[in-house]
Amino acid sequence: EAADFDIQTVDGPALTPKIAGIVGLCLTSFLWIIASWRLLYHYSGWCSKCCQRQKEEEDLHHLRTDGLTTKRILHSLLWTAMVVEGVAYADMVATNSSNELNYTLLDIIGRGILEFSTFVIGTIHWFNIISQARAGDKKLAFTICPVILALVTIGVTVSSTFEAAVLLSGGYKTVHDFRANSKIHRITLMVEAVGWGVQAIIVVICGNMVYKRISSLPTFSQVRSQAKRNIINKMMIPMIFCALCYALRAGFLAADFASRIVSPETTFEAGIGWWVGNCWVPTFVPSIMLLYSIRKRDREPGSIAGVPDTLLQSPQAEALGDPFQSFHQTLQDFEDEDSTRPLKE
Repeated sequence: EAADFDIQTVDGPALTPKIAGIVGLCLTSFLWIIASWRLLYHYSGWCSKCCQRQKEEEDLHHLRTDGLTTKRILHSLLWTAMVVEGVAYADMVATNSSNELNYTLLDIIGRGILEFSTFVIGTIHWFNIISQARAGDKKLAFTICPVILALVTIGVTVSSTFEAAVLLSGGYKTVHDFRANSKIHRITLMVEAVGWGVQAIIVVICGNMVYKRISSLPTFSQVRSQAKRNIINKMMIPMIFCALCYALRAGFLAADFASRIVSPETTFEAGIGWWVGNCWVPTFVPSIMLLYSIRKRDREPGSIAGVPDTLLQSPQAEALGDPFQSFHQTLQDFEDEDSTRPLKE
């Protein structure tokens, strides 16, 4: 096991599997608890039922929808990912080693398949909402981007599956030996780097559509600057942080791929930089951002936290009345908020 720690890293000092496992187990446990609570909330509606008020029961009937939705799928995938990664981290703590079991669960199944699929569902959910709101004139993007995400997800899943099969076939003495010499590992690094990079770009495109949709509303030009920032931030912050984290992970994977080609004995996959920049931050931050973004129950049309429903109404709903009435009221609320604050001299 000492060989596990005697590794040449290019991204800071190597962390022992036990230390990395403890930190990772804490983060995944926290996310698992939140995902479990939100999963129960979205599927059962228990939080609303417990109040036993007629008005809330009517709201519950309005809010809840039957069957699988992108929100429920995302929560289920995230919950599963945290279980798988939690088991892997627990094994790292117990054995103080990087072995075939925890590497397969953590790097291949957890981050390689489940996390990627979870975040893709989140991106598709955003696109669905914008599509319902008729955001911009880029109608072709509503078809092309989800198709690209689906193809990339298939590619990542297939390459990860082959990597797991090769690793578990027993042809390598250690996980470090597998990382240094396996061709399928290099292929998977490249495929995942491209996949996360593509997802980062698509989230940026999605965010740009949202910004144009809000800023093009007739009433938006009449709003004070502070209120504008509040509205834009509530919409844009989750997308910005997710895109940055996806790009960060793509960068680390691409750098590791290049390092394997130039110097196979050195690695990005054991240093503190890898654990923080590729593993923990790109897992924890997007998970929190997506849980925040989809915290409301499913309803028609879909909603993004902090933004009035009329911004996201379908074309049919907009045709029935004043499409900006609720939005105008929300803007007035923001302005009333500003007016109650003391003026700075």
